[in-house]
Order: sequence, then C-alpha cells, then structure tokens
Amino acid sequence: MTSRTVGEGETAIQRPLTGATVNRALALLRHLLRLAHEEWELLNAVPRIRMEREAEGRLRWLTSEEATRLLDACRKSRNEHLTDLVEFALFTGMRRGEVLGLTWERVDRARGVVLLDVTKSSKRREVPLNSRADAVLARRGSRSSGLVFGIRRWDRFRSAWENAVERAKLADFHFHDLRHTFASWAVQRGASLQEVKDLLGHQSLAMTLRYGHLAPEHLRTAVARLDAALPVPAKLSAQASAQEGVTEGALISK
Repeated sequence: MTSRTVGEGETAIQRPLTGATVNRALALLRHLLRLAHEEWELLNAVPRIRMEREAEGRLRWLTSEEATRLLDACRKSRNEHLTDLVEFALFTGMRRGEVLGLTWERVDRARGVVLLDVTKSSKRREVPLNSRADAVLARRGSRSSGLVFGIRRWDRFRSAWENAVERAKLADFHFHDLRHTFASWAVQRGASLQEVKDLLGHQSLAMTLRYGHLAPEHLRTAVARLDAALPVPAKLSAQASAQEGVTEGALISK
C-alpha cells in the first residue's frame, strides 16, 4: 500500500501515499489486532507493526504586522461576522469547526472559559479566554442560546475569508494557520510546550513539539544547569576574570 489511483481510464495516474495516510490505516489495523488478542482472545500475541516515518507538518504563522493587516482587511469585508470569527480563532487557538459550532450555552464569561463538548480528540476541554477573545464575545452581546457567530457553515465565510487574505497580501495562509499563530505566539512569549499542548487540546506532547524551535530559551536554560557540574580550576577562573576586565576596558575607551 504505497500509492493510490486518481482518475479513470487513460487519464488515471498513480500518486504515492504519504506516511501519515499509511499510518492511519496501520493504526486501525493495530487496534483491531489488539482487540483480537485482548478482547476476543483470537490471537495469542499481537504482531508488531512498523509505522511509516512522517514528514514534519507544515507550520505557517503570522507576525504581529501580518495579523494587523489581516484584521484590517476583515473589517473591510461585507461579511459582518468575519472579523469577530477571525479574531476569536486567533486568540483562542480553537479549530475552525469548534469556533463555528460554538453556542452561547458553552460560553461562561464569568469564569472566563468556553466548554467544548465535541472536539477532534473526542474529549471535552475548557478553553480559557484572554481579554481579546472576551472582547469579541462582549461585542457580539451575550445571549442564552444560539450560535455565537451566527452561521455554522464555512462556505458562508469562504469567499470573504479568501478576499481578506488576498487584500492583506498573505502568501500561503489558511484559516487553520490562525491556530498555528496562537501556539507560536504563546511559545514565543514564554508558554511551556506542556501549556500549549493543554491549550490546543493535543492528545500527546509529540503533536506540540513542532513549536519547540520557537522557544530556544528553554534549551539555553537546560544547558546552563550543567555550569556547576564540575568545579572551575582556579587558573582558568582567573584568566576568564582578567579577559572580562580587558573587554570592559576596551568598551569604556570607545
């Protein structure tokens, strides 16, 4: 299972399957084999299945300047819900379907959270609201029921979104990249990868590690813990102090 056929007849072409596509099928097979062994007692042991190596996922996020351009472009849209939808997604990291399906019954502004019952991981989770996300809800006016953003169907937003992205001159940018932007900004501002994992609702930390390169400070901190692993010889310590004095003197003379 390494490729699939696209099209029919003479126009059919073979396209290679990605590692992720193959692994989804293998994961299902592995689950069924475990059931056969543990639940149905049909197998004496579970065969070992080697998963395919997956390419690192695409990661596109906005700079502050790009985000400002995008929101400005959304405000010029004839779609009255677009700006609030985009800003809320940007400052909560919620998936597009989660935002579009959000109802007022799931919003608790008093506690500063929204409760998601239906998520990609099939687990309930609470999403904390920062001031920017809460301001979006305040603008829309709290209600007792109904969809927060009025419409659940993405096709009612698609054209307005694509026009806003084009107007903002953003290359290769999709709605899901707002989620990447939320995570990237959080890491760059000091959030740990575990905190980002919980905020995004990832099932494993491995899914969050793609943002690790944006926080080199935690690596420098980890390396610094080794500074005191061995005592520094007195001669080397004196040489380092003398070198620092020479450097400071040169800077002062300038």
